[in-house]
Amino acid sequence: MDFFDSYILQGLSVFFLSFWKTWLGPALSAPYGFSYWEMIFWNVSGAMLSATVTLHFSRNINLLVRRLLPKKDTTPRFRGNLRRYVRFWRRYGFYFVMLLTPVLVGIPLGAWISARLGTRKSRILLMLATFSVLWSSALYYAALFGIAFI
Repeated sequence: MDFFDSYILQGLSVFFLSFWKTWLGPALSAPYGFSYWEMIFWNVSGAMLSATVTLHFSRNINLLVRRLLPKKDTTPRFRGNLRRYVRFWRRYGFYFVMLLTPVLVGIPLGAWISARLGTRKSRILLMLATFSVLWSSALYYAALFGIAFI
């Protein structure tokens, strides 16, 4: 196995680890010897492919969820806290979910939740790319310089 084959295998391992969450890919990029831009390429491309596929099939996922979890009562009922939850989502919820999606929630789940709550797909992809780059950069430098850097 020559250098090119091992490089592709290492890059693909980082790529596939970034499909769900982006915290392990950047941490592995440092010992693999990837530069910053190589790490960004492999991690963010995996994250964006995952988000794009999830958003493309979000309508089918919604139908599957409705089939697996049917509603018991179809009459709408007003709950006092619902207004507060909706107000919180409209102000901060989207950005909060997008901030936590790459490392805690999971990229497909965060993209699906945001799409389910009515956010435009282009906005979801833009924010996921932004926060994936930020988290990947922070975790790459934490792995590169050690945890004392943070």
